[in-house]
Amino acid sequence: MPIPDPTLVELFDHIIGGYDIPKPSGLSRLKREVATQKPDNAPYSPLTNLAHTVLWQEAWLKSLNGIKTPGPELWNNDFRIPDPEEYEPLRKHFIDGLHEARAYASGEAQHKAQTDEKAVTTLLKIAVHASYHMGQLNLLRRIAKG
Repeated sequence: MPIPDPTLVELFDHIIGGYDIPKPSGLSRLKREVATQKPDNAPYSPLTNLAHTVLWQEAWLKSLNGIKTPGPELWNNDFRIPDPEEYEPLRKHFIDGLHEARAYASGEAQHKAQTDEKAVTTLLKIAVHASYHMGQLNLLRRIAKG
């Protein structure tokens, strides 16, 4: 698949626009006090889930920019419990990263992956991962609010 890829652009438009799942920008309705609390019977707080999502999204975006993130760095920081002050910056990184991924998909930004096919695979990872965790974040928010 060559880039630009209109199907990938549409996929990111759906994620960013909240066509099928809650909008990532809707995280602004999730207050930090709620985001930092792990609901009963949940594996982690919304903030921990968001930090995990951003960690992998940033690693994949770096790979699209020709930068390799060492595996141990990723795995050692995966599902860490962030400081509450990290909530706003993580929210911003998540949303900005989705827009960056869309720019790669549209060809507005030029990737440095070995091939377009590898870039497409990486963009699909970002899209699927973001969608999955947006669903989890929405569910964790609903659980936390009772």
